[in-house]
Formats: sequence, C-alpha cells, structure tokens
Amino acid sequence: MLFSNPEIAGLVREQFVAAWENVRAVPVVEIDFGNGVKLKRTVNGNIATYVCAPDGRVLDIIPGLNSPEAYLEDLRHALNLYRATFAQGADFEKVVRDYHTAHQVTASAPRQPRLDVSKSGIERPLKAALAESADSKKREVERPLRGLAVEDALLLAADTEINRTERKPLLHRMLSEKIVRPAEITRRVYKEVLHCDLDDPYLGLVSSAFNGGAYGDR
Repeated sequence: MLFSNPEIAGLVREQFVAAWENVRAVPVVEIDFGNGVKLKRTVNGNIATYVCAPDGRVLDIIPGLNSPEAYLEDLRHALNLYRATFAQGADFEKVVRDYHTAHQVTASAPRQPRLDVSKSGIERPLKAALAESADSKKREVERPLRGLAVEDALLLAADTEINRTERKPLLHRMLSEKIVRPAEITRRVYKEVLHCDLDDPYLGLVSSAFNGGAYGDR
C-alpha cells in the first residue's frame, strides 16, 4: 500500500535503493469445523524498514505499519541522518549513535498484554473462528472476515501511534548501543520491538489454539 503512494514511491526511487527480504516463510493455517466448513488463511507477522548506508550499516529502523505521512517523515529523518554522516570530519559511528541517544525517550507501557495491532488485526478472524464450536455455520465463521476491511484505517492509525510511542523508543535505545548490520539485529527487533518471535514456530498462537477445554494451557 505505502509504495503505491506517489510521494513515497518518488522519494524511494530518487534517494534510496530498495530491497525486500522475507525473514521467515508465511505460515498457512487451516481449521476444519466439520460438515464441510473450513477456514484457511495465512498468518502474517509484522514488518520493519531498515535504512542503511551503502556499506550496509544501519542508520535507522522504521517499525511496523505506518500511515503514508508518518512513513515519509521517518524516511526523511533517516535521509538527513545519512547526510550528516558526510559532514566534514564526521565520524559515522559517533553521528549515528549520538542521534539515537539524543532521541531516546521512555517507551510508553503497553496498554495490556497483546499481539501488535497490525498482527492482531489480521489474526482476529482466526481467533474468532477458534472460539466457535465445531458445529458453527459457515456464515458465522465468515462474518469477522468480511468486517476486516472496515477496520483497516483505524488499525493503521493505531499501529502508527504504537510505532511512535512504544516501538521507536526501543529502537533508538538499541541503535545507540552500537553500529550494526540488519542480520545482527533482526531477531532482536522482531522479538523485543514487534513482539513477533522469529524462533517461535507458532508465532505466539499456541495459547489461542489450545487454551481452554480439554487442552487447558498445554
């Protein structure tokens, strides 16, 4: 969605070299409710944009899903940081670490234990379906799926706010510690900032699938 925005596409095309990487395979979940009623869909995680110098060192990280305005602002901040590293006599490592140190603030406490908004918005139909009894009618399973489109704008606004108040302060702290390349920090970013543990094969969904009934919390 963001890269179809003309202003974002223009800035990326003129000032950056874009590349994409899947950090893990996209899982597919299928639930069979019996009587020919099935629910099948992908379970997405979250995303992060790494803005790097030409040699691969990380300048900044933009977490999660953002509104076009917020994403543009973060890209421009990162571009200005990159330009500052070329100032006369500038020490790349010092400039980058000082920038992130200066922008550190205390992250807001999460409102409640939760999966990230962008992730939970996609997974809500799965959890709703898991809560239904095995003899639920097909229309009852599909109802939450149809309702997702109506909530997209609200979910994006909420995720943007969480990026600013909760995730970005954590990234500033990480990036103020030392200069890194993406591979050195990706698992930490996803686990500690995006709450999507890349080492968890179930992406935190085990408790949703097996909580209650005969399974308890096992």
